[in-house]
Amino acid sequence: MTVRKQARRGAHIVEAAIVLPIVLLLILGIFEYCRFIFLLQVAENAAREGARYAVARTGDGTTIAQVRSHVNNAMAGRQAELAGYTVSVENVNPDTGAVITGSAWNDAPFGGAIRVRVSGTYSFIIPSLLNLPSTLPISISSMMPSEAN
Repeated sequence: MTVRKQARRGAHIVEAAIVLPIVLLLILGIFEYCRFIFLLQVAENAAREGARYAVARTGDGTTIAQVRSHVNNAMAGRQAELAGYTVSVENVNPDTGAVITGSAWNDAPFGGAIRVRVSGTYSFIIPSLLNLPSTLPISISSMMPSEAN
């Protein structure tokens, strides 16, 4: 006597219907997380490059627009992902990081500090699907000692 397995029509479709949404959610979550971390890394690098550019050019007539342009070039187009994207260049107290009021960034003395801050609001692609906030404000800064040329 041979035992025949009964055909299980549609079992694969039911299994795929259960597993596929979970796998897609996992893949979208990984993609969104990697996109966010990549943007943070690019912004951090741009702020550092802008600060390095600014501290070496305090006395040669470099303008704040040139420093911002240098930061924008380092952002490599990723600034489009930040709503309200701004770049600020400030003369700050090297011990506290507080802005020195009434002074321009290029007034920083030797041993003083210049801070470049990149800020904006990041928007997730599919926030409701992944239970994420729709936007997330970010602010990344780099502070370096001035070379006061």
